[in-house]
Amino acid sequence: MSSLTTTTTTKKRLFATVTTCRRRHYSFVHHAPLIDQQQQQPYCANVDVDDHFYRNKILDEYVQQRTTPITLRQLLFYERHMNTERLLISANYVRKELPIRISHRIREFQKLPFIVGTNPHIQQVYDLYWRAFERLRKVPPIKTLADNDAYCKTLVESLEQHLVVIPRLALGISECGEHMGSDRIDRFMQATLRSRISRRVLAEQHLALSQQYHHRQHDHHAARTISSIRSHQVMDDNNNVVGGSAAAAVFSSCSARDTVAQCASLLAQKYSFSPTLELDGDEHVVFTYHSDHIKYIIYQLLSNAFRHTIQAHQHTSSSSSSSSLLPPIRVTICSNENDVLFRISDQGGGIPSDVYRHIWSYGHLPRFNTLRTLPQLAARIAELKNDQFIGAPPLGIGLPMSRVYAEYWGGDMNVVSMPGWGTDAYVRIPRFGTQNENLDICSPYDNEDQRPIHLPHSPPRRLVV
Repeated sequence: MSSLTTTTTTKKRLFATVTTCRRRHYSFVHHAPLIDQQQQQPYCANVDVDDHFYRNKILDEYVQQRTTPITLRQLLFYERHMNTERLLISANYVRKELPIRISHRIREFQKLPFIVGTNPHIQQVYDLYWRAFERLRKVPPIKTLADNDAYCKTLVESLEQHLVVIPRLALGISECGEHMGSDRIDRFMQATLRSRISRRVLAEQHLALSQQYHHRQHDHHAARTISSIRSHQVMDDNNNVVGGSAAAAVFSSCSARDTVAQCASLLAQKYSFSPTLELDGDEHVVFTYHSDHIKYIIYQLLSNAFRHTIQAHQHTSSSSSSSSLLPPIRVTICSNENDVLFRISDQGGGIPSDVYRHIWSYGHLPRFNTLRTLPQLAARIAELKNDQFIGAPPLGIGLPMSRVYAEYWGGDMNVVSMPGWGTDAYVRIPRFGTQNENLDICSPYDNEDQRPIHLPHSPPRRLVV
């Protein structure tokens, strides 16, 4: 009898060990396409059971720590009042915060159904997170400028390596989404993308601060070294780097009119002829914001409006290349004491009801398959100027990603469709940057009705781009 009891106990322990290990560390089944072989190597693929438990014990210590959200205004303060002491304080805040934030994501990956975790795309992201966690948590306290320069190099490497996260994650979810409910998929994707934004904001802001500090100290070599994030570099006509993640201040004074004009100009290059853009409202309003975020949002909404307007009226416009035959796209801007608001209205036929129900859902987007052609995706406005994006079909992630960007600093986004006529998209952006980062797992709209956005009526002006 005692032998039988011992055997049963051993089996239970073995089953618990295997279950824990397979949930807490996946190994690759096969390689994901279009990814460098060196990037595909799993972190500690042949780790034994004891090391699994050791590493997860360390992870538990970080998961139990709460994140420390910051406001946009706090980041701006450091940007405008930079000195050596504040630069080192910023470095150590980022050094402590990044491992905590990434540990929470790793734990959420470990909670995924086992069949989802064995997907090679999901595995790749999971392993990237583990590698980043191990590397970042081991960075010692930053006490000198030399320490900070070394840390900046680590941040640059991590940013580059994680450019594959969005396409791999979206493909993985699209391939095995049937093993998770759509609500759970959406919560997981929103939380993962929001956490990704938060980590990149912290890293890129500190890189920008470090570069600015070296420029002020006339150490141009160190400044150029910090700004060498090749994946984000965009060259101007004189072969100078512009718009890089660390080439300038991450947060800047944004003109609502200029933001719309720049995005419309990019789209005008994409089409041989396009709708006229009419701008009305408080078009001269200026606000402080993450310029990449607001440009990405406006570009995606204008892109949808342009594409659907052209498609809906292609029979009318087929006999002529004149944009005047297409109904205009109207952009209305208004502001109040706390917010800046955009409305983008088109006459592109609206969104079919069966599609409209799932426009924010990551589990109902089979066109994620387009992402197979992209080895990397930063979800930044600068990369949309590259040849691989001009003329490319929609990636399927632009609208839900835009909403994550809008909600990150306390804003929101709505889309209202009138099937058979057109679509109105609304974006609200806080003006003063006093709200903490939105690091919550759930979207603000998960448990409440969408808030209406009231915009003024005024005669439209045509914006020439």
